[in-house]
Amino acid sequence: MQLESLRTNDIGATSVWMPSLGNGTEAMSHLTCLRFSELAFYYSLQQIEQLEHSTVDFGPGNAVQSAVGMWFISIEAYINSIIKIACLIKNSSFENIKTKDFGTRISILFNLLEIDPKPFYRSTFQKLEEFKRYRNELFHDRTNDSPMEFHRTLFSGNPMYANQVDVVQACIISLETYHSFKHVIAGIDLTPQIVVHKNSSFFYAKIDTLYEEVLKPYFTSTLEKHSLSSSLDLEISASMLEESPIFANKEIQIIVKALPSKHIDIRPSLKATSLGNELFEKLRNKVTFDTNLYFKVGDFYR
Repeated sequence: MQLESLRTNDIGATSVWMPSLGNGTEAMSHLTCLRFSELAFYYSLQQIEQLEHSTVDFGPGNAVQSAVGMWFISIEAYINSIIKIACLIKNSSFENIKTKDFGTRISILFNLLEIDPKPFYRSTFQKLEEFKRYRNELFHDRTNDSPMEFHRTLFSGNPMYANQVDVVQACIISLETYHSFKHVIAGIDLTPQIVVHKNSSFFYAKIDTLYEEVLKPYFTSTLEKHSLSSSLDLEISASMLEESPIFANKEIQIIVKALPSKHIDIRPSLKATSLGNELFEKLRNKVTFDTNLYFKVGDFYR
């Protein structure tokens, strides 16, 4: 089987389903934000782990920008997911909305939900706007000698020199966004849930629980280990929005695809290998060090 074919294996995919609209895809909306928030969470733990294990110098994390970027992607997916659900209720097209800029989409969402936006704009929106500026600086490589200034967040003025503080700041803003909209659908908690493996199985844990019980104490204990500190406010302080009236008397279910598709008829090999390490070792063996040097500088000349 070709590797490309495995991209259609959607086992574990979670969707919102409205039975009144039928059993097909037109009655469902895939919650992509769950996957992105899961990736962001585990990327963040890895960056804190690198700081914890620092010995010679303090490692800023080898993928802090990726972790921060994934948190923003998770927020966009979260907002888009709720917009899609509202569009299903109102028989509107998401195609006319998805190309709008992020701030406009949030405004459209409040119009669709028919709820008061003021609590969100007072408590979370300004932080989200600074996060968006930070994301744009990073994604579009706008780095220059004049660092950005932030007043509501503790992001680095130059994203290229980010460290674990930026990762945790991005996580906090994401959690505050999730918290704001978690109960806009009556009877549903939209807080992303993340897969946690245990032995040969797994369970789901809400991301706010994982933050309070794992990520936040991991960050603070790692700082304490190295006699470091941070001015970052680690508390989640967002206002929870009211339930939207558009979902009243509407049956809404969260469903998970639990069985693989029939065309996925292959399993991974159980053969123990270390292919990547072997290839890197071959590369290392080609390089010799001058006895007076500890590393070999880059050669940028033709």
